[in-house]
Amino acid sequence: MRKKDNKERKSPQGKPYSEVEHIVNSREQYLFSKEWKPDGNPSALLFICHGVAEHCLRYDDIAKRYNDLGILVFAHDHIGHGQSEGDRVHLTDFMHYVEDVIQHVTEKQKLYPDIPVFIYGHSMGGAITIRAMMEKPTLFRGAVLSGPAVIPSPETATTTRVFIARILGRIYPQCPIGKLDDSFICRDKEVIKSYQNDPLVYHGYMKAKWGLCTLSCLQYIQAHLNTIEWPFLILHGDEDKLCSLEGSQVLYDRAASTDKTIKVYKGAYHQLHHEPEGVGEQSVDEMVNWVKERM
Repeated sequence: MRKKDNKERKSPQGKPYSEVEHIVNSREQYLFSKEWKPDGNPSALLFICHGVAEHCLRYDDIAKRYNDLGILVFAHDHIGHGQSEGDRVHLTDFMHYVEDVIQHVTEKQKLYPDIPVFIYGHSMGGAITIRAMMEKPTLFRGAVLSGPAVIPSPETATTTRVFIARILGRIYPQCPIGKLDDSFICRDKEVIKSYQNDPLVYHGYMKAKWGLCTLSCLQYIQAHLNTIEWPFLILHGDEDKLCSLEGSQVLYDRAASTDKTIKVYKGAYHQLHHEPEGVGEQSVDEMVNWVKERM
């Protein structure tokens, strides 16, 4: 994997990138990266694509479950997230997220050329995953999508708000336009507290240009759902107020894939893998077994 050691380049937390694992994207930005290795030679690769405002280290438990199957798991913090460079949750083109994922996966695959590659995407990471697979469908064996962003929330993406955001996106790209309600992340209060106290999580407002770029991506996805032919598993809570269950159902219904599955968890919130009452364990078992059957 391409790396650069430069003590002058530091993460947002002030740590030199020469001291942490990282990749350098095509735009010469440093991205913090993480790898979870199984015992012995890996039988498959899996990339974890995290959601907006969070970071890849919050998926340690899921990665270790895949390690138990002999799968090498890897990830990076998206630009403007966690320990990666970039203005916090700011974006000029959604495809930058997508290009970084494709680059990272391609570089890792060159090190392990004869084993299948899977991808797991949560929330905004689900949208990134869908776009990455639309761009490079032969790169991946299949995708696991957890509470993916597929269609914008009708409550937030009103005609008036979108019109205002388009104006602000041009004259004031980083204008704050809204904030995630972290009470809807999970029904487990301890998970919410952990999220709120995590210094690597972005707790500020979403920004105008980021919102426009994300909306543009979702519109592209909706217009091309019938071109999807790759295998996928969707997991979604029916009380998810951050990413619409309707979007997951539309994806399932319109995709041309012959290998597609959707599982809806009654009463569950957004981060299924952290949900209480056994939902977290069930959802992780579901996603792990799905990949296992396709290795």
